[in-house]
Amino acid sequence: MRIIVAGWLRFDGCDCAEIIRGGGRHIAESRAEEGCIAYDWAVDPLEPSKINVFEAWGSPQALGGHFRHASYRAMRAHLETFPMTGFDVKLYSVAGVEPVYTAEGQPRDAIFGISIAAG
Repeated sequence: MRIIVAGWLRFDGCDCAEIIRGGGRHIAESRAEEGCIAYDWAVDPLEPSKINVFEAWGSPQALGGHFRHASYRAMRAHLETFPMTGFDVKLYSVAGVEPVYTAEGQPRDAIFGISIAAG
């Protein structure tokens, strides 16, 4: 089962791009961890004081390993040097994975066997 970590962190009055760049080494180390599928942090294009977080892990055990890894502890320590004013980051379990588009490049009209066509 894949695990998704998704949400946001807010640092009012801070340069969030600089926060991310300053943690770049920790992000790169996390991406190299076993079981990491995606590890992306980005400044929200409409709210520059907000960092959007998206991570995908191959299993709960892979995410658990990340929580015990030096890169996780280093990133937390880096973030704690800035005045965080809010956050909302959650875990999601993924029971299945399908492509968004058909072989012809069109959006699917069914997701996991459930029709999403307008009716």
